[in-house]
Amino acid sequence: MLHSVLRSSLVLAALGVVLLLVFVKRTDEPAVACATANPADSDYKMLVVGESWAAGGKFFPELPAAVSARLGGRGVHACSVGFSGRNSKLLYYELVEKFPKEELYRLFKGVAPDKVIFMTGVNDIIQHVGAWNYVDYTKKLVDYFVEVQDVEVISIPRVNEKYYTPTNVYSKLKRTILRCIHDGCDYRVNDVYRIALMRDHPDLPTIEYDNFIDRFEGHEECYTLDGVHLTNECLHKYGTFIGKAMAIKSGALARN
Repeated sequence: MLHSVLRSSLVLAALGVVLLLVFVKRTDEPAVACATANPADSDYKMLVVGESWAAGGKFFPELPAAVSARLGGRGVHACSVGFSGRNSKLLYYELVEKFPKEELYRLFKGVAPDKVIFMTGVNDIIQHVGAWNYVDYTKKLVDYFVEVQDVEVISIPRVNEKYYTPTNVYSKLKRTILRCIHDGCDYRVNDVYRIALMRDHPDLPTIEYDNFIDRFEGHEECYTLDGVHLTNECLHKYGTFIGKAMAIKSGALARN
């Protein structure tokens, strides 16, 4: 009887900790950056939305430059909005709260961009939020830009899932508990989350990250010491990769 009471108390305490940690809101603000290649009145407009990989515009100026080259020198205006540390669910709610459309589109003189790219998923897998959460909120993010005719999602980057160490004890505790609740206590779930997205939304346009780096092992020089962020040098290379790999609608012809 006593053992049952103690066990129940421990379970309730663990659930309480999970709920507390899951609903704690970050206080740092999203980071916005913009860059333009060959500016003109008819600039092709791009928006990148994501987690810390999208913060600071460290894939600029290479991204707009690569797209401009593909468009025969047409001007390209690109902006990024990065929400560091947010999984797709938190990112979605903060995006809706802090960037109503009229505010977001001021980055593009009040009109919707021609292209939106989502750079998300790393926090989903290292925080172990559950594949269904990643899938559901990735789709919600895409649907938020329903008026944009060209939207793509980058597949979840390859990072050091197994040996990643959270920066504080609270994050470590949350990750450990959620890893066993949502992901069968497995550390490496990148492919599980990727496959879930492809299974539930097979028509969602995707840029394949593996064409840039196909696995973490053997490419450690491109990552910072935490194993989940690219170095500045590789982020610039990543910008060129995205600019060359992304789809461009046939109507986006050079008009300069």
